[in-house]
Amino acid sequence: MTQIQPEIGFIGFFDILGYSQIMLNNNIHKTAQFVSDTLINIPQQLIGRLRDLDTDMNDADGPCRRPYDAEEWRCMLDKIQWIIFSDSILISMPMNPDLDTLSQTNLYLAFSTVCATLLNQTFLAGFPIRGGISLGEFFVEDRCFAGRPIINAYRVAQELEMSGCVLDESADAFVSDLRRELVQNQHVEALARLDQTTILYLAPTKQGEDERFRAINWVTLNSPGWQPLCDNVRDTTMRAFLMHNKIAVPSVHGKINNTEMFIRHVLTNLAEKE
Repeated sequence: MTQIQPEIGFIGFFDILGYSQIMLNNNIHKTAQFVSDTLINIPQQLIGRLRDLDTDMNDADGPCRRPYDAEEWRCMLDKIQWIIFSDSILISMPMNPDLDTLSQTNLYLAFSTVCATLLNQTFLAGFPIRGGISLGEFFVEDRCFAGRPIINAYRVAQELEMSGCVLDESADAFVSDLRRELVQNQHVEALARLDQTTILYLAPTKQGEDERFRAINWVTLNSPGWQPLCDNVRDTTMRAFLMHNKIAVPSVHGKINNTEMFIRHVLTNLAEKE
């Protein structure tokens, strides 16, 4: 029997808000099309866009600043694994804990960019998701997985009363340690990129209390295939929660309002630095 070889790295767990309504309010043919177009195809399309720096990393003002060498960027993206089951998405990425600070930062930036792009694209496609990110030892092979960070990411995701993604204690401590090392070593550019990936936020939870988290920035980010959420925030948010015949029953109103407030908070307090 082959011995299981666990890895240390990042875990992201996500689920779709309102998925049961999509299943109930559409016939099986429409539901199958939604699932095929979004859940099945998005990982390949998303990674494909992020890999293609040469053609996608530009905007109206000219080429965007490349965060890494193109080949290094693609190698990091190739480390990421996806498992999609029912309404849930599990993303994993191994990381050698003995790497230097800049290498660890680059891996985290690649992983957080993938998570943020997933949040952004599914939201605009009418599939708002919530998620959690954890760090630790895990095992993933084919469609089998195990490990405490998977459980931790799932638990923190389930507590959220909005569309978005937050870091659990282990991931938050990791980012805080990275920031401290980058500041001490005066890695200004890497620090600036790191600070654009998350924002400290009092996130609403199922317990009815707001809890302070480091939340992923899926609203504004300079990345290939990205669509910033800056116009008609209310309409955009309502549309995401109503598409595909979803109904905004009273229990959903809070998630809609909470998501809108998060988007506005990011737009106000985490403007993209030139």
